[in-house]
Amino acid sequence: MATARASAAPFLLLATLLCAAAAASSWDEDRKPWRCVRRCEDRPRHQRARFRRVVRSEQGSVRALRPFHEASKLLRGIRDYRVAVLEANPRSFIVPSHTDAHCIGYVAQGEGVVATIENGERRSYTIKEGDIFVAPAGAVTYLANTDGRRKLVIAKILHTISVPGKFQFFFGAGGRNPESILSSFSKSVQRAAYKTSSERLERLFGKQDKGIIVRASEEQVRELRRHASEGGHGPHWPLPPFGESRGPYSLLDQRPSIANRHGQLYEADARSFRDLAEHDVRVSLVNISAGSMSAPFYNSRSIKIAYVLDGEGHVEIVCPHLQAQGGGESEEHGRRGGRSERGGRGRRGEEESEESEEEGETGQGYRTIRARVSRGTAFVVPVGHPVVEVASRGSNLQIVCFEVQADKNEKVFLAGANSVLRKLDGAAKELAFAARAAREVDEVLDAQREQGFLPGPEESGRQEREREEEHHQEGRRGRQEREREEEGGRRGRGRREELAETFLRLATGRL
Repeated sequence: MATARASAAPFLLLATLLCAAAAASSWDEDRKPWRCVRRCEDRPRHQRARFRRVVRSEQGSVRALRPFHEASKLLRGIRDYRVAVLEANPRSFIVPSHTDAHCIGYVAQGEGVVATIENGERRSYTIKEGDIFVAPAGAVTYLANTDGRRKLVIAKILHTISVPGKFQFFFGAGGRNPESILSSFSKSVQRAAYKTSSERLERLFGKQDKGIIVRASEEQVRELRRHASEGGHGPHWPLPPFGESRGPYSLLDQRPSIANRHGQLYEADARSFRDLAEHDVRVSLVNISAGSMSAPFYNSRSIKIAYVLDGEGHVEIVCPHLQAQGGGESEEHGRRGGRSERGGRGRRGEEESEESEEEGETGQGYRTIRARVSRGTAFVVPVGHPVVEVASRGSNLQIVCFEVQADKNEKVFLAGANSVLRKLDGAAKELAFAARAAREVDEVLDAQREQGFLPGPEESGRQEREREEEHHQEGRRGRQEREREEEGGRRGRGRREELAETFLRLATGRL
């Protein structure tokens, strides 16, 4: 669904709720370098940061965001996860390696082959745009871009299992670049392990120097594709819960869980794709039509990590953690005064300020975080925080979402035909909204007939203007009709009076 249209998108971390990234992706060679803007909870000024390039070669790259818990305490719930983007040039090969993190990937563009070796068994399967796949931690994994024209782009989250938020690549096959882990053993251990001479081992482990992503010939690509078609299997076999389903899951081939003219939502979880079960992650694709928006909603248990595949728009997130802040000038003034009084206890004072902010009075206002998003942008929505995603009028907005802590999570909508507020009983509506009757509340809550995806602000405003214009025209037509009726009445009365006068003259003349 995503196209290869280029757009320069910044990496954003706004109030630590929007964790956005333009993956410095070279989907288009003319793409400008991305930049990062950060605004912390207690510091309104902006800082620059960068997506870290963890793999670099002439044939592609892997870039990763820094650990979430380093950015904000609000994101400690996903401290074990990282976001990364892989790009591989046409007919390129990613050399075999294993990591100390599980990889859950979504194919954003292109097609290729993925192979994993786990428990002594090799599984090889083809992947295409819209596919989800899981590469387990410790499994030897390698990939190839089998498309001769387009890059292979994979957006993924890494579920770290060793050090929270940290991961490492280990290359068994390799040479000088990448360096093989085997060449680090002592010469005597190498000779004993492989039962061969040091000279032959040096020749084997000393050749590769082209990097982690290398160019493959057409014949080698055909061979990799042939093995995948022979040894791979479909995404639904064996059917869960009777067996494992190692292989890709085509998200776009499923029926959307929500669909109307304003957008579609495709979802995969442990029930539909068994490979996700042990990671407690749901993967979804949101396609919002141009000029439309998602209905306001929040996740009851999940933290949402989202990555924009295509299009432009903006995101709004309601945050209670910023309610105590009255504006940039007052914040700065308060901090300056605190430093002059406390002197060297600035750090302790900041911690006390954060604690007091967290303990602030409930229900006394919220702050809305609003940011532009475009292709290559990522953002994070904490648990319970209401969010709205709005597509621009010029293009659809397509977002892949990784929802962590997905088990028993509920997507709770706050507007539309499936709004949770419509489920309140009459007395609760009257008391909560201070309404004289529940009917007054229902007139507002029941006005929106769509659900899941709604007309956007501009579209809704246009429709409202059209309704007002139609109402105005109806009123004008009514007035004109009444005027015609009155004019007709006046003409009728005048005709009757004229006839009566004529009759009286005739009668008088006879007399």
